[in-house]
Amino acid sequence: MKKNVQRVFVLLATLGLSSTLLASVEIQKAFVAAYPDAKAKLGKCSSCHTAAMPKKDTAGVNAYGKDMEKALDKEKKVYDFKKIEALDSDGDGVKNLDEIKAGTNPGDKASK
Repeated sequence: MKKNVQRVFVLLATLGLSSTLLASVEIQKAFVAAYPDAKAKLGKCSSCHTAAMPKKDTAGVNAYGKDMEKALDKEKKVYDFKKIEALDSDGDGVKNLDEIKAGTNPGDKASK
């Protein structure tokens, strides 16, 4: 009985983690599809999150991540990155699109 309960908990934890990871991976894929030249430098979690490898409970988003939340088309469940290209999410004086083209992080004020 104990082993069955443990197996159920492991299965649930795995499903929960994989769905969170899948969502992040799907967003990264969409970002890289929109900006293929940015793949090497910006196609990762830290482009939108405050940590390079965020955990579910500490998955805080940076300024660009907060603006990305506004760019979500909830009906289509896709991000319209163009909606936030002209913004300067991190307030460093450089527009998001210009930072993406330069390979700098649009959510990190120190990265210009």
